[in-house]
Amino acid sequence: MNKSNEMDIEKASEDARKLVVLGSALRAGIFQALGKEKDLATLTRELHADKRALHIMVEALAAIGYVDKREDRYVIAEKARTLFLERGGEYVGGYLPHLMNILKAWLLLPEIIKGEKPKREKRDKAAFMHAMASKSDEGVDETIDNCLKRKKDAKNVLDLGGGPGSYARAFVNKGIHAVLYDMPEIIKYVSSEFKLKDVKNLTLKKGDFTKAKFVKEFKYESFDIVFMANISHIYSEDENRMLLKRVKKLVTKGGMVAIEDFVRGRSPMAEMFAVNMLANTDSGNTYTEAQYREWLKEAGFERVEVTDLGEKERQLITAFLVN
Repeated sequence: MNKSNEMDIEKASEDARKLVVLGSALRAGIFQALGKEKDLATLTRELHADKRALHIMVEALAAIGYVDKREDRYVIAEKARTLFLERGGEYVGGYLPHLMNILKAWLLLPEIIKGEKPKREKRDKAAFMHAMASKSDEGVDETIDNCLKRKKDAKNVLDLGGGPGSYARAFVNKGIHAVLYDMPEIIKYVSSEFKLKDVKNLTLKKGDFTKAKFVKEFKYESFDIVFMANISHIYSEDENRMLLKRVKKLVTKGGMVAIEDFVRGRSPMAEMFAVNMLANTDSGNTYTEAQYREWLKEAGFERVEVTDLGEKERQLITAFLVN
């Protein structure tokens, strides 16, 4: 075994326990409540919590350095403030609740491996959207800049499954009119939660791109860029082939499709992320560059290019509709 890939089981077990403690504290509102120093009685009253349980949790958080204890009073530690309260580059508060849901699903892997289809819990819409929105502005801008470098004359973009609108908003900030298309319940949530309804030059459209009829919802409208981030890994090969064939009908001649995802053979995250798809979807996976090139060629796209983003964690696949 490659020594660099070896895992210290004992340390990993301890880290896993700490992660659950942090995630539970965040979900219970402990970090938010300890933005200012409080005693246990006040904290218990504000959170409508069980005093014994809360005492055990805040003492544990103090022991691992995420809460500061001053005599009989507690306050969030500075390192926890940047992680869970302040929305800067180190912020993970939007992602951690979603990670807790992911880990719950992963515990069903033994049954899934045997071919069973365990009943999955209904997706926590709020946790999922905030997790999607937790990507840094720098990471989003890198993706958008790469798209516009390849399609310099773009005037409009369709953001398929754009969720919280991080990418759509970034396109708008570059002077591009964006249409964000997602499920009705998602559009309803993000329009107010992320204030997308107030963004000029951003159109919110409800629908389901997994349905064949979704293309007809755009009537005679077409787009210079159809953007797809975090979509391909949710679906099977056949579903991705079909989706790209439908997407072709929405791309202007000379227009571009842009896909951001984990590409096997290039992203060091791809194989483990596929396990997440095994646990959380019916047919999802991560795919190789060769597979993306094949799908795009079959759909009628040309000039396929794959670009590594950031530290090669994700890739941007672009292709053009020439004819």
